[in-house]
Amino acid sequence: MKRASLLLILIALLLFQPNAVQAQSAPSCSFQPDGSIICTTGGGNDGGGGNDGGGNDDGGGGACTPGNHLAFKVLEYDASTSTCKVFPIRVDNCTGEIIGITEQIAHMSCELPNTSPPQHPCTNFTVGAGGITCENTGWKVSARVTFPEIYLDVRPYPATLVRWPTAVRNGGMPESTGSGGVNYIPNGGGSPNNPQEGDWQDLRLILTLQPAGPMFVTLPHIGDLILPNQGGTGNPTMIQWEVPSHPAVGGGPLAGSVGGLDELPGDIPLFVGNGRAPYKLFWELRYFEYEAVQGCVAGPNGNGNYNCGGGTGHHDIVGYDWKHHSSGGEIPPSAVQNLPAALMADINNDGTPDAYWDNNLTLRRMDDNNRVDNPQYQRSWNWGGIIYWAVREGQGQIGWPGQ
Repeated sequence: MKRASLLLILIALLLFQPNAVQAQSAPSCSFQPDGSIICTTGGGNDGGGGNDGGGNDDGGGGACTPGNHLAFKVLEYDASTSTCKVFPIRVDNCTGEIIGITEQIAHMSCELPNTSPPQHPCTNFTVGAGGITCENTGWKVSARVTFPEIYLDVRPYPATLVRWPTAVRNGGMPESTGSGGVNYIPNGGGSPNNPQEGDWQDLRLILTLQPAGPMFVTLPHIGDLILPNQGGTGNPTMIQWEVPSHPAVGGGPLAGSVGGLDELPGDIPLFVGNGRAPYKLFWELRYFEYEAVQGCVAGPNGNGNYNCGGGTGHHDIVGYDWKHHSSGGEIPPSAVQNLPAALMADINNDGTPDAYWDNNLTLRRMDDNNRVDNPQYQRSWNWGGIIYWAVREGQGQIGWPGQ
């Protein structure tokens, strides 16, 4: 059995349970920013308070229909028999969020879609220390996402003592999102007041940076630290230096040459380390397309055949409506030409970069209770991933304000 725990599929359940939902059309699937797939079908109301087949169908008004629809989380997939091990979930029509889960596990017939992520839509793609920009020149849409501020909480700081208990903590690695959009794209030759089949409206291109591992910190005479996200109140990792930050043992610049270290004497040398965290980049494209709506029309078709209405009608176009579409996937570093080496992260150590380094590191001073919001001690510094730290020998100032 092939594991596929992140795939979400909405498919007809003919043999699932007595009140199974019967699909009215083939599933329509889209990739989500987290790499999962959500599929919906054109079925009727499932009795759950929402439209089970319309998904984000806007009903022609340009916005989704409030409610929720039935979906199925695939736990295992057997390609040889085209069967899935699933349990039902409820998905919000407008946000796509899971709002209800049942552990009623069952097996069903299914055909998974092609799980190869689609090609990203960026015709111009640039990555720098400040963020990532994706442009599509055909749609004239651009989206930019900045590297989020990541937090290293420290105590005592900006100076500590030789063999003094010194604390460091990964204080948070939030995700970051940026988007851009255009109101109308006349693919079919129409206009907002006179749409034609194939026209798009309300196109949004969304970029999201999500943390892809712990924070990595390197400090002289301490070595490499791997710090999981503890948030702003978690327990820190304790370290201690065995030597002062003297030039003879690798002490670098003087405090007076570094902006923001005004609490220290200008002639004290500093150890210089660094900290960063890996992030993965995801894209999502959302838009509404003006499409023909099929319905059952009385009488035979042009060939004299009946194919609906219990043999009394045929399928034909009965109108046009705006239908929601979305797609998405991951943008790996290999998709970026001339990506600076300082931004390439190889988190699985296979020799190929698979994430981006976030160097937007902010140091926050903690008090004795591991708090960073105590007004007496509260202060922060950001040198773009660089960590300056003074280590004294003897009972002198250890980095507390007012002393």
